[in-house]
Amino acid sequence: MIQRYWSRAIKLVQWGRIGLSLRRLKTAKPAEREQAQQALAALLADSRGLAMKIGQIMAGSHDDNAFQALVTSIEPLPLSKVKTCLGKPLERALQAIDEASAAASLGQVHHGLLHNGSEVAIKIRYPGIVTAIKAELNISGWLPAGGPIKRWQFDANDYKTTLHRQLLRETDYRIERQTQQRFRQNLTVSGLHIPTIYPEWCNEGVLVQSWEKGCRFSETCHWPKQQRLEIGRTLLMALWQSLFVHGEVHGDPHPGNYLFRLDSQGHAETVLLDYGCTVLIARQRRLAFLKLIEAYCTGQNIDAFGCFVAMGFNADKLAHLQEQLPELCTLLLRPLLASKPFPVAHWQLSAALQSLLGEKRWWFRAAGPADLMLLLRAFHGVNQQLAQLDVALPWWPLLKNAVGAEVLEQARQLDLPTTATANNVTARTSARRLCVRIWEDGLPAISMDLPPEAATDLASLIPSTVLAQLNAEDGLDLPALSQRLQREGISPQDLFNGHSGSKHYRVWLE
Repeated sequence: MIQRYWSRAIKLVQWGRIGLSLRRLKTAKPAEREQAQQALAALLADSRGLAMKIGQIMAGSHDDNAFQALVTSIEPLPLSKVKTCLGKPLERALQAIDEASAAASLGQVHHGLLHNGSEVAIKIRYPGIVTAIKAELNISGWLPAGGPIKRWQFDANDYKTTLHRQLLRETDYRIERQTQQRFRQNLTVSGLHIPTIYPEWCNEGVLVQSWEKGCRFSETCHWPKQQRLEIGRTLLMALWQSLFVHGEVHGDPHPGNYLFRLDSQGHAETVLLDYGCTVLIARQRRLAFLKLIEAYCTGQNIDAFGCFVAMGFNADKLAHLQEQLPELCTLLLRPLLASKPFPVAHWQLSAALQSLLGEKRWWFRAAGPADLMLLLRAFHGVNQQLAQLDVALPWWPLLKNAVGAEVLEQARQLDLPTTATANNVTARTSARRLCVRIWEDGLPAISMDLPPEAATDLASLIPSTVLAQLNAEDGLDLPALSQRLQREGISPQDLFNGHSGSKHYRVWLE
């Protein structure tokens, strides 16, 4: 009990230091930014566990930022500190084991030589990391859901549950062993290599697989174009096949999880490592996505709203984006709709979404299921890699080749849910947006335009101290206002004007 609380206290101190470093990074001047990034990266590396995992996400798919050290150059623990985790059967099978060659957020990798001459990679979980992760997850449960999470009505509990479940799953190497074996058995993509697992020597904290050689992603960006095209084709087809055919996607695309080499014929080969983080996509969800893609690529009419609902999106929230949905689909599917090989550097999706939806892009994200963040991470990783490889590929032909005619036909035959919910929500909501304006000392301080549905939860948008003052001075009764809107419908109207000290608030529906 004492150990658990002590571990939690240590993690609280570490997270406090990380929080301060994040604030320094946010306010750093351009000339100081790199130094601030390096300081934050060092803190994340020292914490390992959840904090280091966040740093690896910040590294993304780039090999040239301060957080990349969290992927390629973390100082491993000495072998003497982890050797007791190996287990007697593996120790007897080993002729030799080297000091760790690589370290990650939850464990580190050692090169080993079996008595039969086979080279193996031995991934060993850090001693005590499970207790540390649980302490960090308990701390994350105390964190408030602020900013866009609160304003756009994200299901914070769903996101936290997804994060907790995924991280605890990653600490059990028996699950990773089974996942890697499934990927090796199921994926049939040319140029993709998945290491062989030695299950007889694996346990909850140790994973043994074939030792693989190759170079890092940054080196491949200087390879001849044909080999870069082969790598890009392999990465893209592996994503399509794992998603649409097998329903399980590798969700950790940072550069440390790839090796690249040339086979005996000079063709590029991609080695995919680390199967601790994968996202499972149910059959209906993935077939609905494929149905949407094929309809747009072949010029057929499609109930896009029904497809998104079948993919797990919240119908009530998505209904407020119905008018933009056709154009939104065109933006999201742009590489697939191209008539010739598409260079992803031309996509500029973030800017296009900002132009189309503005702040309502958060509403679109909030409408999606929590595990969508893992799937988006996989897509983002492949897109970044294709951009860095500087290659253009024909997305739609490759997708059809990766999934095959049978899966495409299953998508065509999928029955979509009715759109009655969307029609009902639209009928109850005639306002186009909720407007929130705040002036301080007569000058504009805050200007927000939100989906009209947010009017039923104004209490989450206004600080509690201000609410108390407005209620005392102006008789504002937000619960009664919310009930009235739910009962009568969300129509254009003034909701309230009020003052709190030097601040003036005005909230209305238009």
